Order: sequence, then structure tokens, then C-alpha cells
Amino acid sequence: MQDKLMDAFDKVWGFIKAHKKVSIGVGVALLVILVWYTISNFRTYSDYTIKNDVKTEDSDGTAYESFHGNIIKYNSDGAFYVSKNGDLIWNEAFDMSSPCIDICDDYVALYDRGGTDIYVMNTTGKKGVVTTSKPILRACVADNGSVAVLMNQQSVSYLEIRDINGELLASGETHAENSGIPIDIAFTEDGTRLAVSSISLNTGSVQAIITFYDFGSAGKDKKDNIIGTYSFSDMVMPQIEYMSNGNLVAFGDHEIVLFNDSSEPKLKKEIFPQGSIDSIFFNEDNFGYIGPETNDKGETVKKMYVYSMSGWKKLDKEITGSYTTVYMLENDDVVLSTDKTAEIHRISGIKRFEHTFDNSIIKILPSSSGKDYIFVQNGMVEDVRLR
Repeated sequence: MQDKLMDAFDKVWGFIKAHKKVSIGVGVALLVILVWYTISNFRTYSDYTIKNDVKTEDSDGTAYESFHGNIIKYNSDGAFYVSKNGDLIWNEAFDMSSPCIDICDDYVALYDRGGTDIYVMNTTGKKGVVTTSKPILRACVADNGSVAVLMNQQSVSYLEIRDINGELLASGETHAENSGIPIDIAFTEDGTRLAVSSISLNTGSVQAIITFYDFGSAGKDKKDNIIGTYSFSDMVMPQIEYMSNGNLVAFGDHEIVLFNDSSEPKLKKEIFPQGSIDSIFFNEDNFGYIGPETNDKGETVKKMYVYSMSGWKKLDKEITGSYTTVYMLENDDVVLSTDKTAEIHRISGIKRFEHTFDNSIIKILPSSSGKDYIFVQNGMVEDVRLR
């Protein structure tokens, strides 16, 4: 092997000596590319060029999400799937008091929190409607269109998994005095595992309980398909999410816990912030939080952290700007915004963009390339390029 490497090295070196002009040209080209890449990815932009804009008349309360390169916008009256140029792909009318959305690969679940309807959609339109008999607290969709539903009625909580046609695949119920009160669920992409976060007061103090269910081979011989249960004292974990590698991240009020994906889920990593957790954000591959810390000078500052789906810390950064909303885009950028200001931070630590808008900025979505974004403003959707 070493002889082959030496032969290859000799051939390359011989080519460079025999073609000095070509080699110099290649070197200059590589240097230009390196300089361009550095300028493009390590500078902060404060303005942008509008490539295309579309006026909108969306009602107050309309929310926006990116889906397969286009935009889903939804409100109490229905949902619309449009291109970034404003062309309608599909629309679905419904009547929901509190519409929510969950997205997994090719499927979208639009459901009414507190209601009984779940609309399962893909890029071509409606694929199924699931109607429950009890009020929905949370619904999740898998990559085959099946949905997991958490429902609550009085002191009893109900869990169901239904296929895209509404057929019941699995069900169960929990009672507050026995298993606590479920507050969130997470569903794996393949629809075989369900995690439930509950609050229990049975010990006399607040306790968070994470219960793992498996509806595949790992759980078929287990009682109630339960393959693992973990409890955390003096803790509430109001949000849990499965990552793309099957790991589960549980966001607590003063701790973040990562569980690995195995036949019996194991606690993989515990993250203890120095102070409180003010905000969380995530996508399929990364998660993070913002919270106060005391620096070396004794000053209280805001810090932003980002972790990979395996628990590796990618970013540890102090932030100075104010924000009311934080979220992570599909391209791993973190957006901090107020009514009329926005910042985009890369997980490399670079502040990519900061700007004060004339209109209210509702949502920022990724577009076709690194410097391209969709700016959803009040009355306008703009396809832009940073400059």
C-alpha cells in the first residue's frame, strides 16, 4: 500500500513539474474559490435583493412552514400549499379553532388542538382524514402517513395510532393517579415507536416520566408494548422530539436529556445549563437552547448552544440582540426575531444576517441556495438573496 501511495505521489509531482503554468492556474483558481467561500460564509449581511415578491391577503393568525421547497400556510379556515412564486399547488378547507401542524418526510398532519379532526396531506393534496372521539392534545405523523394521537378527557388520557385511512392500529389509556398526566408525545419516522412525556405528583413532588412504546419486534412480547421508562425528580419535560437517527431529545425546564435508539432506550446524555432554559429550537438533525449565564466578569449574558442529534456540542455563543421568537431552519440556521427585526445565525457561530424591516416579519424560510431565503412579511412573501 505504501509503495502505491509513493508511486501516486511521484506521478502527481511529476505532472506539476511538467505543467507549471497549468499548476499555477489551478492554484490561483483554488485561491479565488477559497476567498469567495470565506467572504460568502463568514460575513454578516444587513440587506437583501428581492428576486420575486407576491402580495398576500392572509388573515391574522396564519402560520407558515417550509415543505419540499414550497410553503404551507394554514389558519382556522384551511391550508394552502403554494410555490415560492405564489402559485397554488393545493388547498384544503376546514374549520379548526386551534390549528396545529406536524411534518415528517412526505407527509403533513394538520390537526385541531382541542378538536377531533386530523388531515393527512402530502405534496399532491389530501390523503386521509382521521376523526377522533375525544379532544386532541397532540398529534404526530410518520413517513407512511400513520398518525399517533394523544387525547384527554377529564382525568383520563388516551393514546391511539391510526393508519392513513383512519384504521386503528394500537390504543391505550392512562390514569393520572397511576401513570401521571401525559403532556406530549413523539413518534418515530417509521411509525414503530412512540414516546410519552408525563407529569406525576404521586411522590409528593413534581416528577417527569418518559415512557417508550414499541409496536415492532422489540415490543411485541413486552407488557403494553413498553420497552423503557425513566423518571426525573423536580422536573417537567413539556416537549419531546425524535431526531432523524432515532434518538429522542427531551426538553426539561432546567435540563435536556438525550436517549439513544436501541431495543431498550438508554439515557445517552444529560445537558445541565448554568441557568434556566429560556427558549429551545430544533430540526431533524440538531437541537439547542438559549439561556442566561454568568460570564468571567460576573455579568449575566445570554448564551446560545447547539447540539447534534448524537449530543455533540456544535455551538457555544453569546448573543446580544433581543428576540421574541426563535426557531431552527431545515438548513440548520437559527432565526431570532421580534416584530420587525430578524437575525440569522449559522451553527458555525457566524451571524449571517441582521435587519430591521418596515413591516412585521412573520417567518423566515430557507430557499434555493445558501444566501437565498423566503421572507414572509405582513402582506408580502419575498424570495430574496442576501447582500
